Amino acid sequence: MPLSRRAFVAAVATSAFATAGCGRHTEPSSVPAVTSSWTPPPGLTGELTLYSANPQDLTDELVAAFTKASGVKVKVFSGETGKITSKIDGEGPRSLADVVYLASWTPAAQYNVDGRTLPYTPRGADRIHDGWLNKDHGFIGRDGSALVMVVNSKMVPRLPNDWADLAAPEFRSSVIMPDPRESGTARDLLAAMVSAWGRDRTWAMFDALFANGMTVRGGNGPALDEVTAGHYAVILGGVDYSAYDASAKGVPLRVISPSSGTVITPRPIFILNTTRNPVAAKALVDYMFTPEAQQISAAHKMIPARTDIPVAAGTRTYAEVKQLPFSWDQVKGSGAEILDDFTGRYLS
Repeated sequence: MPLSRRAFVAAVATSAFATAGCGRHTEPSSVPAVTSSWTPPPGLTGELTLYSANPQDLTDELVAAFTKASGVKVKVFSGETGKITSKIDGEGPRSLADVVYLASWTPAAQYNVDGRTLPYTPRGADRIHDGWLNKDHGFIGRDGSALVMVVNSKMVPRLPNDWADLAAPEFRSSVIMPDPRESGTARDLLAAMVSAWGRDRTWAMFDALFANGMTVRGGNGPALDEVTAGHYAVILGGVDYSAYDASAKGVPLRVISPSSGTVITPRPIFILNTTRNPVAAKALVDYMFTPEAQQISAAHKMIPARTDIPVAAGTRTYAEVKQLPFSWDQVKGSGAEILDDFTGRYLS
């Protein structure tokens, strides 16, 4: 990010509650500059509170640009998806959040089912990937990440080709998976696998993985730290953007998309229907889908929601990632049940 914008982020983005989101710090990369044509609606006033499970640098840059354009200050609470959903659930109808930006589709779907979201269709929604707009417009994916096998190439005798390969003897006790109780993306991966393959096939694969010594611990950032340090060799279901960032810094990581398919998990944004500033909240969501805001996500090695915004050099496009045969509408409301099943089988 340019020095002038770094200074601006520090000056106006108010991260009032916490300092770390889902994944880890990523350095913006070279993506063609895009000039936004967005003009905020007149008369915006007051403040907003955003709960974000996305990388702190990405969230801060988006918030700073929105504040500069609109004059509306935004307080940010950052944390993993599980921490944010626990906070929202604990606050109930008195939640401090106006807008929520998660790293997982399934809890957003549940909040929508529970009637807690404010239906809204932002400008630019007609340009996003199919399936990334909830059918009743209660939430929408604004960027995404592919869930992959992240391999420390110095720690393995061969590169795996598919998820099931990690149950082979040469990967014994060398695989780590982010904990789906903390990691929203891990929760999405489980829901997608069950939707595409059914419970029997999915749990049979995980039975073999756990019998081979797979560890489940922490979120995406700690899992990447473990593999980078050589304590484990492979992340099952790691987010691609963090691995691309570490690889660019010289860490011997390989990003492998499984041959049977994976998930590009859309990172949904939505407005709680208890917002105290709905006009400004809608303006923030509108801004998030401008070419400028989508380019900011691309620069952080995310896959933009808008199909007219290119990805960062050296990263895979949406079309280049083989996805599991399922739809996000199919997993609506099933994430909690699948998480409970997984936890009961393997983590209790």
